[in-house]
Amino acid sequence: MTPHPFPLTLWSEAVYSRRSIPATLATGASAPGAAPGAAEADPVVLPAGLPGGRRFPLAAPPLRLRPVRRGRSAGPAGLADPAVLAALLHYSCGLIQHDLTPGGWPLHRAVASARCRYPSELSLVVPAPGGGHRAAAVYRFDPLHHQLALLQGAVGDEAATDPPGGAGSARFLVITSRFARTAQLYGDYAPRLCAQEAGMLLGAVHLVAAALGLRTRPGLDREILLALCDGWTPAGEHPMGYLELGDAPPTGSAPQAAVPGAPEARRPWIPPDAAAVLRARHSGAAIFDPEPVAAPRALLDDLGAALATAPSADFSCHLLVRQVAGTPAGHYVHTGDHWRPVRDGDPVPLLERIGQTEGRVSLNFRTVACVAYLAVRRGTALARSGADAFRQLHLSAGAAAHLVCVVAARHGLTARVHNGYDAATAERLLGLTVDEETVLFQVAIGAAKPAAGFRLPVVF
Repeated sequence: MTPHPFPLTLWSEAVYSRRSIPATLATGASAPGAAPGAAEADPVVLPAGLPGGRRFPLAAPPLRLRPVRRGRSAGPAGLADPAVLAALLHYSCGLIQHDLTPGGWPLHRAVASARCRYPSELSLVVPAPGGGHRAAAVYRFDPLHHQLALLQGAVGDEAATDPPGGAGSARFLVITSRFARTAQLYGDYAPRLCAQEAGMLLGAVHLVAAALGLRTRPGLDREILLALCDGWTPAGEHPMGYLELGDAPPTGSAPQAAVPGAPEARRPWIPPDAAAVLRARHSGAAIFDPEPVAAPRALLDDLGAALATAPSADFSCHLLVRQVAGTPAGHYVHTGDHWRPVRDGDPVPLLERIGQTEGRVSLNFRTVACVAYLAVRRGTALARSGADAFRQLHLSAGAAAHLVCVVAARHGLTARVHNGYDAATAERLLGLTVDEETVLFQVAIGAAKPAAGFRLPVVF
């Protein structure tokens, strides 16, 4: 039996003490934990496990995201529409931006990734007929070529030769992760970074599906996940999460909750011109040093609405506001779809005490507009799920973190996910429940300064 990919020691080593981050990271050298003799990989080249056989080019993704209709009087089209499938995959996991900076990271996907390592992979799974979750066919999304590749080892007795389609058939988008890709730079800290990215990818698929008029049910159940991945997952690739896909519900039907504890009867928050917002989202320069300008009040309104309809409600959000128009500086907590003030005053001293690693402040908190801290109930989850709580809670918080990043982009701002914080200090200064709540994401929001690089959108 293989060891659990998220042992309980990760809570103390990766979240609290951060001892797993290697000293070699500052120099960019390979870190302990990387596969012996492994070459430094291009962060966004072909995903592992892609066969040289059957491939299916996808339709060019649209420049706008909206429910696609089959005819003048018909309802929204489902995944049988090639345009819908192409848009869903591209705006969730595809290549969005091209960085022309010499020596930089040239290609950027639709979700944030530590040093652009992109360990996450997205696969479309069609279960075998007759119920259950074992795969009859699996199609791996290749973002570099905007194609689906049939994973031959996943095909059952009846070979799958056509791209997935057909109304009413069950489909799942499965997220897997290759820890070794990130471990080349981050060593034993890689599992945490991979879990964070997997959660953000889950949030990205959920948001894009909503914009296309589709239904998704994000799933955290480990047994279902393992059943979906049985028999086809390449070596060294870890199952992380899944989303069940369905066509839009009939007109007038009530929305369904995504997962237990998720908000009910609420339409997911979708930014106007979602495609343009997703193309504009970025994490800023290597050192996050934003302009000292105020964010618009609408940022908080959108952020409250987005978090209220996140795929999972298994998180809380604390916002330290430094400079937002019409909003007193201070500490706020997300309640329902609004912000409840906790304390007034300049948050910079708190930010600089929380945001330290090895005695150094990790970014310029004196010019940010605000900083979001996403916390989870670690104690309850550990009692319920044991070591798997690490994966589940990072998925829940990661999906919310992606929404924070998209909301920032909606208002022309940059959001930087940055693990340079002290979890114990954050727990104390934010007033979290001791031995129960833990911060898993620190997301700083600000107006990015002009960078030396030149970045272009990827447009088909």
